[in-house]
Amino acid sequence: MLESDDPSNLANFYCETLRMTQTIQGSLIMVEGAERKLLIGSGSSRKLGFGAYGFDSDAGLTQLRRSLESAGITLDESPSPLFSDHAFSLTDPENNRLVFGRSTAISNNSAMPARLQHLVVATDEMAPILDFYAGQLGFAITDRVEDETGDLRACFLNSDDEHHSFAFFKASEKRLDHHAYEAGEWSLIRDWADHLADLDVKIVWGPGRHGPGNNLFL
Repeated sequence: MLESDDPSNLANFYCETLRMTQTIQGSLIMVEGAERKLLIGSGSSRKLGFGAYGFDSDAGLTQLRRSLESAGITLDESPSPLFSDHAFSLTDPENNRLVFGRSTAISNNSAMPARLQHLVVATDEMAPILDFYAGQLGFAITDRVEDETGDLRACFLNSDDEHHSFAFFKASEKRLDHHAYEAGEWSLIRDWADHLADLDVKIVWGPGRHGPGNNLFL
């Protein structure tokens, strides 16, 4: 969920640029497309309200909940209207809220897929975030980027069989960095670039290829 001081305007942007439709979910606006759902609510612009991860089964969700409770991590109710009553949330050391719940059906009927795939935050303190996600939540580290002095600049982690579903980057402040959509193949990245060009939406980086993950991007 993204916060915005103008939720309607932000929702309209996603509907146009990412070919999504919008509906009202309580006090939130939900924008939805093929394999992607995003909630937008009132608040401070460019701020993460919460990120969410879905389980394919109640058994996996229950196992995680018991593991976190055993580790003494405080769990709260889910703020998301998109999960069942079994969902729960927690906050990391920098007050980023994560929600875990049972996955819900998402439409995949689109000529231009773009699955909502990963979340990245920025931080000025890498060690506490690394300890929390890898040491307590059980995310697996898949790549580390260090500078010439050995200082950790970026860390990529996964919770499934993909290269990363979460990452954090070194910055001068704590903030949301980005969220990403998986197109699936190079020709679709090309098609999305053409679509954005038709709308006069500036591409600020790429197309290119990342080092960690070796994936094509824009």
